[in-house]
Amino acid sequence: MSETSVPTPLERFPPARPPLGPRAPTSRGRRTFWALLALAVALTIYVVWPFRAPLFLAAVLAAAFQPLLARTERLLKGRRRLAGALVTLLVFGAIVAPIASILAFAAQEITAGLTWVRDSLGVQSVGDISLSRVPPQAQHAIDRILSTLHLSREQVQTFAGKALDYAQVAGPALLGASVGALASAFIMLAAFFFLLVDGRHLIRLLGRISPLQAAQTEELLQEFANVSSATLVGAALTAVVQAVLATIGFALGHVPRPVFLGIATLVASFVPVIGTALIWIPVTALLVLTGHVTAAIFIGAWCGVLLTAADNVVKPLAMRGKVEMHTGLVFLALLGGITMFGLLGIIAGPLVIAFLLALLRMYERDFADRPTGTA
Repeated sequence: MSETSVPTPLERFPPARPPLGPRAPTSRGRRTFWALLALAVALTIYVVWPFRAPLFLAAVLAAAFQPLLARTERLLKGRRRLAGALVTLLVFGAIVAPIASILAFAAQEITAGLTWVRDSLGVQSVGDISLSRVPPQAQHAIDRILSTLHLSREQVQTFAGKALDYAQVAGPALLGASVGALASAFIMLAAFFFLLVDGRHLIRLLGRISPLQAAQTEELLQEFANVSSATLVGAALTAVVQAVLATIGFALGHVPRPVFLGIATLVASFVPVIGTALIWIPVTALLVLTGHVTAAIFIGAWCGVLLTAADNVVKPLAMRGKVEMHTGLVFLALLGGITMFGLLGIIAGPLVIAFLLALLRMYERDFADRPTGTA
């Protein structure tokens, strides 16, 4: 008697039909796809969000250094990765290494500079403003100001003592925070290298999946590159020129700690509206209060003229021909960008406004309904 074979569970199902080719997605399939895509995008943003600042800066630098990469690649006969490595080393040497050195040096200079401020105010012991070396006429002026503000000298003493004690530890705290800055710099350099060398593949992908025409996508990406490089170069050059001019002025005016004040000017130059006046106006006032009127006049004239001229000359020259934006919009973009994004808003603010303007120009040129002419 022959044994009857028992079909396996898989054999009980009918054979699969051959594939019929791609099917049109159903409405349910579309909803599922968009839900999964939204989830993937949200999770990706969640993963990279802690590194948003170095990644954004890496994208800006990669866009700005593309011309240099192309020239270096031609010199190296098409070896793109080697060219990218050399450009990355250049960025490290020209940007990251000096910033790290400045931070280390600034920690010492800030401590010494704050000590000088304390000595100049005559509150070496975080103590008594009445025992300071301020001239009598300045003492009367201070008393009138305090009376107008309804403040007592004791309240000012208490506030000054707490503020100076807190500021005195800012230098070591800044040095301790340099570890995090170095980690961010490493992430930025790594992302910069890959975006510099392989960013073209990402651009091609955007061109394929974008619903816009290839020329329109290219226009938006070119606008990003132009605004990023122009804003970055303009802000950096302006800050360096203003810091150098301020340091020279402080040295010529025999102001103590000119390098410390120059570093402070470099940082203050990124502050909108007030800018470097955040440093040189208090220095001028302090010189007047301590009886150095001639030096105060010189510093006020030097910084008020040269630093303002540098801001109005260097930045427009760097951005000329690359950013089509009204001065008022630039001001609004800088202010709003810094408010929303911090220091990176110097680049992000103008970038957002420039992106909007590029879309409006594109709409006017390619999408707006044209009136039909009459014969």
